[in-house]
Amino acid sequence: MNYDLDTTEGMTNAVQWNNKQLARVADGGIWIVPRSGLIVRIVDGMRKVASIREGHTPDPSVRRVMVAAGWTVQDAK
Repeated sequence: MNYDLDTTEGMTNAVQWNNKQLARVADGGIWIVPRSGLIVRIVDGMRKVASIREGHTPDPSVRRVMVAAGWTVQDAK
């Protein structure tokens, strides 16, 4: 499957995968991206708003896909 974010098909596939993944995370829940250690926390009571904290390896693709999927992304405090 194509996940090249610089193509329409790849971004569409990534957005669909992201939406399926985050649909399983409860409000206030977290998802840790294994490849980078990046932490995504779903802001409690504000579905489609996420707080992101960078992990051990920078991973700008997660933020890029989430924004394309209609999420509001905030830097973790």
